[in-house]
Amino acid sequence: MLRQTIKMFSHKVLVRRKQPEILIIGGGAAGIAAAQRLYANGFTRVKIIEAEKRLGGRIRTIRFGGNDIDLGAHWVHGEEKNVVNEMAGPKDLLEHSGDFNDVNFVFSDGTEMKPDLGMMLFEQATNLLEDVDTLSKSEGSVLNYINDRVKPILFQALPSDKLEAFYNWLVNYECSVEGCDFLEDASAKGLAHYQICAGDLLISWKKGGYHSIIEMLLSQFYKDNITSTVDDTIILNCEVSQLDWTGMGVLAKCNNGKVYYGDNAIVTVSLGVLKERSKTLFDPPLPDYKRKAIAGLGIGTVNKIYLQFPYTWWPKDSSGFSLLWLPGQKVLQKGEYPWELEIIGFYPEKRAVNMLSVWLIGKAAKDMEGYSDEQVKAGCYRVLKKFLSFKFTIPEPIDIVRSSWYSNPHFRGSYSYRSINSDGLGVTAADLAKPLKNHFGKEVLLFAGEATHSSFYSTVHGAIESGWREADRLTEIYHFDKLNEITKSNL
Repeated sequence: MLRQTIKMFSHKVLVRRKQPEILIIGGGAAGIAAAQRLYANGFTRVKIIEAEKRLGGRIRTIRFGGNDIDLGAHWVHGEEKNVVNEMAGPKDLLEHSGDFNDVNFVFSDGTEMKPDLGMMLFEQATNLLEDVDTLSKSEGSVLNYINDRVKPILFQALPSDKLEAFYNWLVNYECSVEGCDFLEDASAKGLAHYQICAGDLLISWKKGGYHSIIEMLLSQFYKDNITSTVDDTIILNCEVSQLDWTGMGVLAKCNNGKVYYGDNAIVTVSLGVLKERSKTLFDPPLPDYKRKAIAGLGIGTVNKIYLQFPYTWWPKDSSGFSLLWLPGQKVLQKGEYPWELEIIGFYPEKRAVNMLSVWLIGKAAKDMEGYSDEQVKAGCYRVLKKFLSFKFTIPEPIDIVRSSWYSNPHFRGSYSYRSINSDGLGVTAADLAKPLKNHFGKEVLLFAGEATHSSFYSTVHGAIESGWREADRLTEIYHFDKLNEITKSNL
């Protein structure tokens, strides 16, 4: 009954009392979702402070070659209990991508694995990596798990040279799924924490790209804002250098010299930024358990390269080409770049014209960021010709665009994973998400973002839910406080 009463009068209570000022550090999916929910719940004094010149965070949709291209978040993973699908699906913005339905596995000598065999092994490996019961009882890394559970299947199906080639590709591919630089760093037991949303796991956007979900959240944000000052609440190109929470509230001190006050702050920056800057970002320093959580949870780098061609030279219905290096052939030649040898594959963008995407992980992804566009284009073209010129006449790419999630100081990585280190330290997403109280016992620092979600980490739907979670936390705090004041005044 008490909670029902609070919910009934919550909006009126917040409007009548002195409105708390809320700062949101970061304008990605979590930050915008938090702002949208706060306004819906009656808060009117909210500021989003974003270091980039744009909103979206690790969602970044650009126009390239006349198409909407996503440099960050790519697919909507699942249909049931996925807030992105729940928001965008009824608006007919999504469709089943069909990606990875029929991939060609190509060896470095130009030969191909039998299509049925390659896809069968890929599906069997994927199924084993989604076996939550077995994963939850596992000790060690995801690499250990693959060696114990997946490699025996490969032994039965492939000769030794091709087994090694497929195994090495699978390890790199799984790194791109988990978001880790090295699969030996990812925890098998931690992987069981991830909750798969039922339904198609590779849903794509018909048009507009992933930024469509940002626009949907913003449209609700503007609609729910009961003041006329929304434009003043979104501050772009403003990097926060320090969050001072020594007093009753939080002071966000920015590199441009500006200072913003909040009664509370929701911190939504990436785990990569927290790893790099947490020692200097917070005053007073974070407590030990929070520092351990930041150190223990993992974040890696996954980058994409988009190549535009003068025409489509690959089969119309192809799902792309995964590259399998045979033993002894993965040798760097004069004029080549080290990252070239780690390309996972070339995959058509089915909603784009004459375009292939290229995927890189870990050290190779970081290394690639340091090369020029022309060098990256030339490197990709060399690899394409090495693997596929036996079968296709391949024209040179005419344009290129790529992501650089590691070298950007506002991200320092792509998405989070549960690591062997987090197992050893005994830390979880709940430790990262736990709000911090100041010396007066007031919860002033709150944390959101995909890495703080216990089961949907590494996803956009997890980021959105985490923003809503912290907005609801503040709503409950301020509504309970006001109800207590009203109750005391009537005694």
